[in-house]
Amino acid sequence: MNLNGFIEGFERYSEKHKLFKSGEKILVGFSGGADSTALLLALWHMKSKYGYSILAAHVNYNLRGDDSQLDEQFVRQFCFDRNISLVVKNIDIKSNSNLENHAREIRFDYFNDLRKLYKIQKIVLGHNREDQAETLLFRMFRGSGYTGIKGISPNNDDIVHPLLSFCREDILSYLESEGIHWREDLSNKNNTYTRNKIRNQMIPWIKEHLNTNVVNKLYETAEIFSETDDILESLATRRFLKAQIKHSKDECRLSSRIIRKTKPVLRYYVYKKAYSRINGDSKDFYHNNFIEIENLLTLEGSKQIFLPNNVFVFKEYDELIFTSIDFSKSENLQNEKEIKSLRSRFTFEDHRIIMKKLKKMPNKRNLFEDKNVAYLDFDKTNFPIIIRHRKQGDRFYPLGMKHSKKLKDFLIDEKVPKFDRDKVLIFCDQEKIIWLAGHRIDNRVVTTDTTRDILKIKIERMATKKMRAAERIGKR
Repeated sequence: MNLNGFIEGFERYSEKHKLFKSGEKILVGFSGGADSTALLLALWHMKSKYGYSILAAHVNYNLRGDDSQLDEQFVRQFCFDRNISLVVKNIDIKSNSNLENHAREIRFDYFNDLRKLYKIQKIVLGHNREDQAETLLFRMFRGSGYTGIKGISPNNDDIVHPLLSFCREDILSYLESEGIHWREDLSNKNNTYTRNKIRNQMIPWIKEHLNTNVVNKLYETAEIFSETDDILESLATRRFLKAQIKHSKDECRLSSRIIRKTKPVLRYYVYKKAYSRINGDSKDFYHNNFIEIENLLTLEGSKQIFLPNNVFVFKEYDELIFTSIDFSKSENLQNEKEIKSLRSRFTFEDHRIIMKKLKKMPNKRNLFEDKNVAYLDFDKTNFPIIIRHRKQGDRFYPLGMKHSKKLKDFLIDEKVPKFDRDKVLIFCDQEKIIWLAGHRIDNRVVTTDTTRDILKIKIERMATKKMRAAERIGKR
């Protein structure tokens, strides 16, 4: 393949997938291998036509001794001869079982730092058709789900791959026609790495025994699934918005009722989108995570599962909640606090508690709608009052019931999330529970027509108090 044929194919693929715009600042990952050399050369030839501003970036991991230094020398000379701006990062990376991923993380962290520093619009990488075939197989075996089968995306968050339509033979033919040398990375023949096993052993075996055209077939499959993925993503986005109950920085709540009515193939995308809302992107969300969430959806009660990057998912009655907060870990809760006599104001953990002795019940509508306020018969309440959290075996007589009920059963019936039950404040006197704060008073301290004095207890989170105070100040 000559220069004109290669450039025409490059432009055609780039226009089809809208990879570039005229005048953009482009960062090219340049290892010195055949693919990245062909990529940089093509962009250099197209520079004047499209007004690209090109910056090449090379990472020397110093893994291969003299070969690593010769790679860097080649890269520097290639860019110097063509007046291409170049930045080089030297790093000593130690070989380990996760070397490929570690090197990839270092490389992309570096590229993203450069993107911010130089206000780069596109990061351009030189993956070809064989790379696409290897990636598709690799992700299938890894279990990355529907999205993984589309392989490498032509454009993913402005990281673009314009050589995906070219096979390696086309790339080498192009370089040879231009008389361009390149560097061979001998580590690509090391079958210790999974990708190299796929490239050097599996695909050649498939070519010999099953299909000589396997690379092109896998490339076409990836193209089909890429379009399918776009369609499913669009459908799932609408379903996600319909299912979304609440969204904040740390939490995304979905209606499990709506989720259950959604086809499983779309549920995968809905979960991935919710995961992305918490994590910042959908990286590291795989099919096994989808299966975990599906199992969670069918369970009764509350259970929490752990996804990569500290994303937690649990089911709370009719809601499926994605969060960055691990609710399975109890907060630093105080054991208890004793109030020996009537005190107007004090604190317990992050709550402000106000007590008042009243002669008569306030004459207000909707008096009992505020669950954070309790009105008790003062004479039926025996100081000191203890504020604490639940203990095993706790029972009380909920208002409106003639018989006692286990506190645990009451909280379940009230649909208090499992991870919130230990945080509920319990007010007790010397004999009994008098108020399950935020829920129900005890029947034995209820006010009647013969009540002489009333004990009013109000609780309020201090964070809420501060927020309201700030709002009042802001309105002045």
